[in-house]
Amino acid sequence: MSKNKISAVLPDADKTAVMASVGQIKAKLSFVINLNNEERQNTRKMGSKSVEYVSLNLQGTQSFPGLIPADVDTAEFAKDVVLVNQLWAIRIELAALLESINDTMLAAGSDAMIKADLVYSYLKTGAKNDGAVKALVAEIAKRFEGQGRKKTA
Repeated sequence: MSKNKISAVLPDADKTAVMASVGQIKAKLSFVINLNNEERQNTRKMGSKSVEYVSLNLQGTQSFPGLIPADVDTAEFAKDVVLVNQLWAIRIELAALLESINDTMLAAGSDAMIKADLVYSYLKTGAKNDGAVKALVAEIAKRFEGQGRKKTA
């Protein structure tokens, strides 16, 4: 039998506390927005390679303000740069946490599926002699309908 990948319990009180903390994070980041696919596609993007480009241009607005037209909102530009840097740090932490949660869910789900497969094999054997078990096995078997080899005529 395979080794269990994870053995943990998340008490309801801890889950509630985590959810409350997530709520607090959302409240602190109440300004975050959601773009639709079209908006995402049509938005000029700032990737990691563009950070220096943006920073140097911001420095240019501060070093040579006389060259920048009055209709360019340099204060808003500076706010945007600061916000991106602040959110980037938060994003790194949250992405690492989300990856750990996803990996833990994958491991726990795998453990559960392996155990379910084992139990199912025992139940199928028991169903040969017990009508009550046979009904349960029939219900479980619905999960596998349509899978397997197609019978040829």
